[in-house]
Amino acid sequence: MKKIKLVMTVAFVIMGFIACKNSPTIAEQDAMNLNNYVDSVETLTPVYTAVYLSELDNGYQLRLNKTNDTKATLEASDKTKVEESEAQYAVLKNTYEIKIKEAEKTAVVTTSDYRQSLRNNLFGEGMIGTDMSFGFANANNLLSIYRKFVNTVADNRNSYSREDWDEIKVLYEALDTRKNTVEKQLPDGDNTKIAGLKIKFSAIKATHRGGTKGEENKAAKEKA
Repeated sequence: MKKIKLVMTVAFVIMGFIACKNSPTIAEQDAMNLNNYVDSVETLTPVYTAVYLSELDNGYQLRLNKTNDTKATLEASDKTKVEESEAQYAVLKNTYEIKIKEAEKTAVVTTSDYRQSLRNNLFGEGMIGTDMSFGFANANNLLSIYRKFVNTVADNRNSYSREDWDEIKVLYEALDTRKNTVEKQLPDGDNTKIAGLKIKFSAIKATHRGGTKGEENKAAKEKA
């Protein structure tokens, strides 16, 4: 009976020893977490934005720091796997950074082209550049410029987005600044006619710019 108990005790000790050997250490678990995380990042459908990359990188850095704290106790083969994961992530991160820069450049160009298209529509092809100096506007043509601007806004008021109206407001204020510069040279009657056009524009902006914002907010709520 004592021999049976002794054999069972030895067996339990051996099983416990084997179990301990098979269970990963903290260092090994940290290394596996890092390796698995990098592999999972590689399989994700990429979203090339700085915010998305920041979230991915925060997760990586958290696991990397834990691995670095316990890395000294890893076996050589596990250290090699960690180094391979670090290299793998470096390539992934570099690809994201390149793609993000490309996406940002495309967005800037698209926005710039769209604004220029709106300006061309309101004032004529190439008349307004990025500086919005309105150097082409003088006392003799200012009335016709206001007339084209206001009539174009009136014709397209139902199709303008909130961003369009914001840009139109900036352009209108720049045009008014130019008017103040040449006002004393305006032909008789032009100032009164321009004042009438300004009233017309203000009425259109008041009813449609606010309505556009309301429609966009309503649409956003419906999508939510």
